Amino acid sequence: MNPNEVMSLVNKSVRNINTYHLDPFPAKIKLDQNENPNDWPLEIKNEIAEFCRKRPWNRYPAFVPENLKKLLAEYTGHTSDGIIAGNGSNEMLLVLLLSFANAKAGVVLCQPTFTVYNLLANGLGAGVSPVMLDADMSFNVDRICAEVKRRPGSVLVICSPNNPTGSCLDEAQIRTVLKAHTGILVLDQAYVEFGGYNGVPLLKEYPNLIITRTFSKAMAGAGLRLGYMLGRPEIIKEINKIKLPYNINFFSEHVAEILLMNRELVISQIELITRGREELYSFFRTLPFDNVYPSGANFLLVRLKRKKDLFDHLLGCGILVRDVSGYPMLENCLRINVGTSGENSELKRAMEGFFSARS
Repeated sequence: MNPNEVMSLVNKSVRNINTYHLDPFPAKIKLDQNENPNDWPLEIKNEIAEFCRKRPWNRYPAFVPENLKKLLAEYTGHTSDGIIAGNGSNEMLLVLLLSFANAKAGVVLCQPTFTVYNLLANGLGAGVSPVMLDADMSFNVDRICAEVKRRPGSVLVICSPNNPTGSCLDEAQIRTVLKAHTGILVLDQAYVEFGGYNGVPLLKEYPNLIITRTFSKAMAGAGLRLGYMLGRPEIIKEINKIKLPYNINFFSEHVAEILLMNRELVISQIELITRGREELYSFFRTLPFDNVYPSGANFLLVRLKRKKDLFDHLLGCGILVRDVSGYPMLENCLRINVGTSGENSELKRAMEGFFSARS
């Protein structure tokens, strides 16, 4: 067979999707991936390194990471038999769509949002029905409810706080959507430690609610690639059937346990990050942006017609931000995550330099 013949064997649904891509711009200050800017202390890393030296590498990790699930239950206030941990919340999203999505009912997405949802749904051949945010980037609950009623049994994915807009749904709004929806609501709360309503208490009332969360943001564990989902135990038991066995390596499992046992170290960091977000929001509002959007996450979305000039200026100052202008509704938009106090100060100086030179 020639390469073109082999290419023709790739599922059409896969061939038709765009690759998830991130340009690797080198920069001294990274404010482009919504990471916690603070690393873990060296003494904790040394403790983990000692474990890795002693732990046999030729043996599989535990088939079920019971201790990790126990610690996650303590952290979230949910029951451990209603938790699945995985290789990043992206794997959890894939498992959920494999479990519930189908071509007939499809997937409903509130756009603009995290592009991986669309990538996974289209790759699985489940049609995507978009519900656009309002012009101020808030969720339109009436439109969401109307769409899920039109698509009974669909998988509705909502990111709250939403990436890349920072928009949040409150408790009443989530309840309204759940009452209208006859399918699964996947509530992605990767950023919930920074703001927005924590949906975990609703799991006891709504069996069709599943929450995904991650170690990549507030827990400063992006390099681990570890996430988890929360749901009713009887539903989680069924989803476990499609999850790949041994999906977490022993290193990530152990590190996640250590981070959870030392989570008080990130609480003060979260407070600093949220305070830094509000300070940056107030500062950005003094600058001639076309718009600065409120956020419940660890980043801010700004709009500027000279977006490319600002991006290039910041990069020239050693600061990398995220160009999200390719998203629906986000023409001329940049997403800027909160850094350390020193990084935020450098960002402010660079912004002032850009606008003063063009006033």
